Amino acid sequence: MNVELALLGFAVVVFAGYTVETAAGFGSMLVCVTFGAQLLDIREVVTLTVPVSILQSGYIALRHRGSIEWKLLLRRILPLMGAGLLVGFLAFRDVQSAWLRPAFGAMVLVLALRELWVLHRGRAEVRKNPPAASVLAMLFAGVIHGVYATGGPLLVYAVGREELDKHQFRSTLSAVWLVLSVALGVGFLLDGRYDASSGRDILVLLPAVPLGLLLGEWLHRRIDERRFKTTVFVLLVVAAISLLVH
Repeated sequence: MNVELALLGFAVVVFAGYTVETAAGFGSMLVCVTFGAQLLDIREVVTLTVPVSILQSGYIALRHRGSIEWKLLLRRILPLMGAGLLVGFLAFRDVQSAWLRPAFGAMVLVLALRELWVLHRGRAEVRKNPPAASVLAMLFAGVIHGVYATGGPLLVYAVGREELDKHQFRSTLSAVWLVLSVALGVGFLLDGRYDASSGRDILVLLPAVPLGLLLGEWLHRRIDERRFKTTVFVLLVVAAISLLVH
């Protein structure tokens, strides 16, 4: 496949990824990295997708800012994920760390299957994580995000047990992705990853964002609470399996 066709194919992947994230609040980077790596080098996939992510998460976070759970965001998620992000970015920037993907996928698969089992048994309440477990989940999510920009599943597991409704869940996660994508984008810029060629490629991907936003907003309005939770954890299972077999 030539470079132009690969980039157009990746634009379709980006559209699918941002449809998922607009509807559910997470998943774009997992979709982009997992399927985009079939078309482009994984380092290039992450480099191109991060700036595009700023537009999508910025739109959701600003438009639906009234639904953001600010206390959770500012006191716990951003400090912990920010620390993990810095560790992941600096520690693994030049290291081959393929072992992280299957280990991460296996962990997410176990967590997501457990939550689906709880939902299937019909429990009305999902117990909150113990404080130490929540801290570790958010910190490690930041490390993974610093390496692959795909820390969503582990953060979704932690935030999904904080008794937020689907609007708070999506808006709060979008605010997280906005801040972290800006931080990663600045890090990539300082690292010399962006030039005129990557700028042109990003422009090719940009039309996928509004299309994904439109379809994702339509889907989000039509998913009820229980179905939403089920969808979130099913997506986690699919994402985890894709990480394991990739």
